[in-house]
Amino acid sequence: MKLVSALGAVFVLASCSVSNHSVFNDHRFHFVAPASRAHVRLPVTLRWTMRDFTRAAPGGSEPSRRRGYFAIFVDRPPVGPGQTLRAVADRDTSCRRTPGCPDTSYLADRQIYTTAGDRFVLNRVPDFVDNREKQQLHEATVVLLDTAGRRIGESAWYLDFWLPRAGVA
Repeated sequence: MKLVSALGAVFVLASCSVSNHSVFNDHRFHFVAPASRAHVRLPVTLRWTMRDFTRAAPGGSEPSRRRGYFAIFVDRPPVGPGQTLRAVADRDTSCRRTPGCPDTSYLADRQIYTTAGDRFVLNRVPDFVDNREKQQLHEATVVLLDTAGRRIGESAWYLDFWLPRAGVA
């Protein structure tokens, strides 16, 4: 009986500790293609729909939580809420010394892309060097950026897809 009471107290305390967080599923975004865990070949076209969000180019208007563009991260975690893509290069001293860095090329080398559209074509997805399997499971993560380039909120949408390893027919 004491064990049951103790476990009940732990559960109540644990549930209280998360009560200050707003956890919800953001259903505004939906991947259209490819299907989840589909076997695809390069180039891979990611397509999606988004409700209640106005697409706008970087710097195109006042920053807003309801207006901006998309950042796509392939096989890597996205920047944190409120961060810009500059956070990707924070520890890269050569980038910090280069005006305009990180630029589109720098980000693409790290499998990070942006678009205000409803699709993006991945022309290159590097193999995992420590994985010799003929088919490799890759992940694309999409987050929202406001027109100032800051990540909006914590929402992120994921899509897994299988690609053949380079040189595999």
